[in-house]
Amino acid sequence: MTEHRNQANEVQLRMPADGAFVSALRTLTAGLAARCDLTIDQIEDLRIAVDEACSLLLPHVGAPAHLTADFTLEPGAIRVVASVPADPSAKPDQEGLAWTVLSALADDLSVSNDDGVLSVAIGKQRLVRGR
Repeated sequence: MTEHRNQANEVQLRMPADGAFVSALRTLTAGLAARCDLTIDQIEDLRIAVDEACSLLLPHVGAPAHLTADFTLEPGAIRVVASVPADPSAKPDQEGLAWTVLSALADDLSVSNDDGVLSVAIGKQRLVRGR
């Protein structure tokens, strides 16, 4: 069985792996999160979470490279996977303030390093009142 995904609900941004470009990623994140009908507070939380994810990823980039952000949009939910090329043994610092903030703001959070691509995945869902 083949899985069919609606490509209209998937967005990818590729930009230089440089902190000077992270503001563009934050702006795109906010716009896409709004399309998913997240609350203003959730949109701001996600913007900050993406910023913290970048602060954990960018120190692992050696030579000039690109940061890639893949977004999957669903009604009431969004998933962002930010990734950079890195040493296969690289891991983000999970003891510092950036990780603590990221963990508090994300509804779902994971880290991976597959074949020299270090990634942080963040999920955010709209809260349903009464639950």
